[in-house]
Amino acid sequence: MKKNIVAKQLILIGLGILMLTSCFPQEQTEYLTIYPSTVNPGPIAWSGTVTVKSSESWYMEPVGNADWCTVYPDKSVPGNVEVTVSVTRLPGSLPRTAIFSVKSTSGIEKFLIVEQKDSDEFGYYLEFFGDPEFSYYVHPQDVKPIKLRVNTNVAEWVTYVSEGAEDWLFARRDKDTLIITVQDAKGPAGRKGTVTASAGGSISQTLSFSQMGLHEYGAATKNFSLPIPGIPDSELQFSYVYSRAKITLLLLWGTWCPDCTNFMPMVKELYEEFKDHGFKIYGVAMEIEGMEQEYLDYLESNGMNAIDEETGKKLWWENRPVFNPVEQIKVNAFSRLFYGDLLLTGEVKNFVPAFFFVDGGGYIVKTYVDNYSLRTDASIRLLYKNMRTFLSRQLECCGG
Repeated sequence: MKKNIVAKQLILIGLGILMLTSCFPQEQTEYLTIYPSTVNPGPIAWSGTVTVKSSESWYMEPVGNADWCTVYPDKSVPGNVEVTVSVTRLPGSLPRTAIFSVKSTSGIEKFLIVEQKDSDEFGYYLEFFGDPEFSYYVHPQDVKPIKLRVNTNVAEWVTYVSEGAEDWLFARRDKDTLIITVQDAKGPAGRKGTVTASAGGSISQTLSFSQMGLHEYGAATKNFSLPIPGIPDSELQFSYVYSRAKITLLLLWGTWCPDCTNFMPMVKELYEEFKDHGFKIYGVAMEIEGMEQEYLDYLESNGMNAIDEETGKKLWWENRPVFNPVEQIKVNAFSRLFYGDLLLTGEVKNFVPAFFFVDGGGYIVKTYVDNYSLRTDASIRLLYKNMRTFLSRQLECCGG
């Protein structure tokens, strides 16, 4: 009898404990996790994955602007889901961060953080094959395209030109090759710029370019050939003259220009003194169209066509005219060979007379191209003295 009473009491106690525990909330069974919760891509364009584990449906949205970083899919049903994270190339050296909020239907919230930095610690590289020069000093004209193969473990790389050089220095990518082209110089002065191949930030290589101006030391002159009007077989190439001399003076002048004609006796003096030491002169007269006879009369009356009776050659120089309308006697196709496009650059000056001294290869070694006013004996003698000193040193003669 007592045993039945005890059993009943134990049953009642058990039921009481069961009822008591049912009054407390049960342990929560919903969950939401992201792995990894922080992603650190390098400065290149990149894609990777994170895993979202959830007991419920969920969705993901950016906290603030993150147009450089995308996720897919951005919502899903319960289970394990791989989410692709993609970032664009880091445009500079400053880091950036994107934050995505991930929420389940019951209100659980987690965060995915994407931090992109400018650093080479991620093992990316970009280099050129063949160990090329990183500084190029190029001629004013006829520069052949420069081709460099790029060795990199980055899928996408870009190239760009420094600000201010985009109108003459060009770079493009052709598969794994960087192709650089340089436009002909447009003026007397030189110019500089850079080309960069980059996967973003510090993963880049930069090449510097210095292009000589048309008047700079060492610049190659353009060859040309000019005739004497009305005289057959009178074409004379500039290269024919300078290749047979140590130093050749290319003189741009005009019979209408008093500064030119005032200095002409000094040009003849230079020739007489240095002709036996490898010095020659090629004159180009910038003349007015329709005044061909006046030009020929000037040469004749000033003894500029004198011929050596024994050799049949000119006594002191070779001269050829270029005839243009009066408004083009300074800026024309010929003057552009040595001054570039003066009309576009705004550098039009009274540049006759102009004196270009070139060596036996046709490279400029000295120029006298100021806006000369040779109207006094003092100004004429000063310029003559400077030229004579230069020639005596170049030709190592004559007590410079």
